[in-house]
Amino acid sequence: MRMYLFVSALALALMPGRVLAQTARPVPPADMIPAATASAPLPQPDITTSPEPDSTAVHAPSVQVTAPMSAQISASMSGQLEKFPFRDGDHFHKGDILAEFRCGQQKATLAHAHAEYIKRRGLLDVQNKMKALGQWSVSDLRSAAADERAANADLEMASAVVAQCVIEAPFDGRVSNTMVHNYQYLSAGTPMLEILDDTSLELSMIVSSMELRHLQPGTPFKVHILETDTTYPAAVSRISGKVDPVSKTIKVYGKLTHPAPDLLPGMTGEAQFGQ
Repeated sequence: MRMYLFVSALALALMPGRVLAQTARPVPPADMIPAATASAPLPQPDITTSPEPDSTAVHAPSVQVTAPMSAQISASMSGQLEKFPFRDGDHFHKGDILAEFRCGQQKATLAHAHAEYIKRRGLLDVQNKMKALGQWSVSDLRSAAADERAANADLEMASAVVAQCVIEAPFDGRVSNTMVHNYQYLSAGTPMLEILDDTSLELSMIVSSMELRHLQPGTPFKVHILETDTTYPAAVSRISGKVDPVSKTIKVYGKLTHPAPDLLPGMTGEAQFGQ
């Protein structure tokens, strides 16, 4: 019995050392681990590569039909309209009278200035003749010359005022809006009508600045107009001189290859490049 207790105590005394030896056993390096125990490689995700975009393709930008020339005609003077012949949508030619004011007083002032100029011019001619005869005065000649110049200035001023009584069309075009009526009294600067040149319409669009490598003046394209549901041939006419650094876009302008009388400024559509 005493021997049994001694053996048990000895076993308990030796057990911590064995456990310590097992926990302190060195770990073999990774290259010595059997292949069967090595961890399997992680599965790679299935990555599908998208096809490369066509480097020559240009996106289809929105297009607006615009007039190359347009203007808002305002009253050049204060007065009553005496002639206002055109209405919205009417065509006109360069030099046609768009508006005419009643200018009786201004024309009378012009006539008076013209008569005064003739008078002063005659007095100056008399002084020049007296000078040729040797019967002249320096002060009288200088005074007559100054009076003639003053009368001429008054005549030019009166002529400029009368010229404002009539407003002529600066180009061939069409009336796009009217804001006044005939016989209406207007103040100087009052908007009267809006006109535009519809003889050679222009196409305006905004494209990505990255497309500049494919676009240049003369590049052909087609434009489909929504209002007419028709496709028209066109070509790039000019490119803006500045790129918007925020949106990375630039304005591009085009011209129709053939006239299209059914198109009007303000119509919209879509440009089709490379088709």
